[in-house]
Amino acid sequence: MTLKSSYSNLNKENRKRVLGINLVIVLALFVKVVVVIMAMKDCETNNEIVKLVAPNMPVAGVIVALAAGSAAASFCYLYSRKQMDFYGSLPVKRTELFRSAVQNSILTFLAALVVEEAVELCAAAGYKVFASSIAAATSSAFWYFMVFVTTYLTMTLAMIMTGNIIVGMLGFGVFASYFPLVLYMLYPLYAGTFFTTYTENATGICSAVMKHLSPVYVALADTWYARVERKVELMQLLILAVWIIALYILCKVLYNRRPAESAGRAMAFPKANTVIKLLLTIPASLYVGIMFYELGGNAGFWLVFGVIFGALIVHAVIECIYEFDIRAIFHHKQHLAVALFASLFITLIFSKDLFGYDRYVPKVSAVESVDVRPSDISGIGICGKTGEGLTGKEKNLALKLISEVVKDNDKKEASDKIYIDVKYCMKNGSNKLRAYSIQSKKAKEIFDKLYATRAFKSNIYNIYTGDYNDIIEVSYSGVEPEYLNFTKEEKKEFFDRYLSEFDQLTYTERVKEIPIGTIDLTIGEENGDTVGDMYYLYPSFKKTIAYLKEKGYAVDKRIKDLDITSIEVSFFDEEKEEDDTYTISDKKSINRMKNRLYLYSMTSVSETTALNSYINIQVNYKSKNGVKSIDCATSYTEEEIKKLID
Repeated sequence: MTLKSSYSNLNKENRKRVLGINLVIVLALFVKVVVVIMAMKDCETNNEIVKLVAPNMPVAGVIVALAAGSAAASFCYLYSRKQMDFYGSLPVKRTELFRSAVQNSILTFLAALVVEEAVELCAAAGYKVFASSIAAATSSAFWYFMVFVTTYLTMTLAMIMTGNIIVGMLGFGVFASYFPLVLYMLYPLYAGTFFTTYTENATGICSAVMKHLSPVYVALADTWYARVERKVELMQLLILAVWIIALYILCKVLYNRRPAESAGRAMAFPKANTVIKLLLTIPASLYVGIMFYELGGNAGFWLVFGVIFGALIVHAVIECIYEFDIRAIFHHKQHLAVALFASLFITLIFSKDLFGYDRYVPKVSAVESVDVRPSDISGIGICGKTGEGLTGKEKNLALKLISEVVKDNDKKEASDKIYIDVKYCMKNGSNKLRAYSIQSKKAKEIFDKLYATRAFKSNIYNIYTGDYNDIIEVSYSGVEPEYLNFTKEEKKEFFDRYLSEFDQLTYTERVKEIPIGTIDLTIGEENGDTVGDMYYLYPSFKKTIAYLKEKGYAVDKRIKDLDITSIEVSFFDEEKEEDDTYTISDKKSINRMKNRLYLYSMTSVSETTALNSYINIQVNYKSKNGVKSIDCATSYTEEEIKKLID
């Protein structure tokens, strides 16, 4: 039975033990208040002041350190046998000992945090942004408190499970980072190294789950979302709440069962030693293996050597920590054998692709839709709607063509490759991503078939599925930029003509035909923000060009139509290790060269466009407003230009 007087004395003793760290917490929050108030003076807008009061990730990081220190101070007596004997002799239940320590630390932090946030609110009120700062300050207080509680309980768990402060700190590091960092980063590292079709955007259910297996990571991630997106999903809050409850219960149960004689040992629960050792040795050996593999020029020997070497070293270090004895490096050889076997087997799975990751193409019946995006048309200006993908006969065609690609990937590699990103949207709700490399000749055959379908284009280009009324501004970027001041009806007429010609554009034509300019769009979004989109205007789009000319826009002007006075050409000379610059001013040479000059911005149209982006060309020409210049690119080679100059 716990007497009230005993429990009161226990609380006083706890407060004395954590007095130092509590003072550090108060000082840290005081410094935060001072910094925020000083920063408010330099704010130019009310929104900037509100952002200062809102959750801040650097502050959350400091709170993680403060919470870990508070937990260490609260339960440091667990590492002293003398203090354990003293607390064991008190007429106080272990449950009350645990509750008292946790309660005092958390409530002390909460009190200091509330005062700190209240002071910041008062400072914001001085700048007449009190009302708009209330939500930000409340959010800050809530998330900082959640970060503190989560970190405190995580560190408490590490303290309870260990018998030495150094091991306890290592344990906290493992609990906080093992799943979201150690294991989560391991799969993309190995998959990206050995799987040719792996894409960095691929995230499976395992990756999504791992992000939530560290309570500290979850709390920090939620704090970040609260600041950036100003909201956190209910599911995220629920996950964090479950973690806090689970940690408290787990800590309480383990605290009650913790042997008093474990003070001073590395681990308080010897039965957990083997599991922890394997969980640390296996991923560590895999990391060492991939490091040796890359240093050794991607040789399989160094991969195997690195895995074995890493397992030996990490296993030996952990055994030494467990026993506090260097001679323990040779203990538990059977555990080392298990770790080695598991590590080498995992290495074999990835290096030999035993599960057929690169050969995977789902069955047509299992796929809801497939999204195919060639890399050479997935860059700037392509703001297509994702998620829907190709369905029906287009889906069947895409899967058939991808199956042919997978078969060809087993053949001898070609130097010229085109890359495509594919997302399989499965009927079970999951998504599977792949990145295929295709020989250019084969790629042209495939994309000529896919690109000929309107469904393929409408899945990539937003203009097919977007609302013309959302387009706020239309402009043309060519030799002479033009603002296209369309009415609502003219806008529809223009894009209807443009898309009718774009429908007829084949993939082969697209990579060979060099555009004369771009149609630049400013599109409004529901939240009031705007996004940009861009589409190329090709010389073969006669109807579109004619419509623009009819409206008074000179969009058909080319480089060759300018009154060119001189052309400055520069390219890097490898022998001199500097740029060589030449000026072409005679009319004969200018006339020979100007027919193969294009806007420099067209060098990024496609990977297959024959424009030399490494040759810098500046065209100087006469206009109504005097002499002007424009950056250009050419289809001439460096040797051809030198002959032209000579």
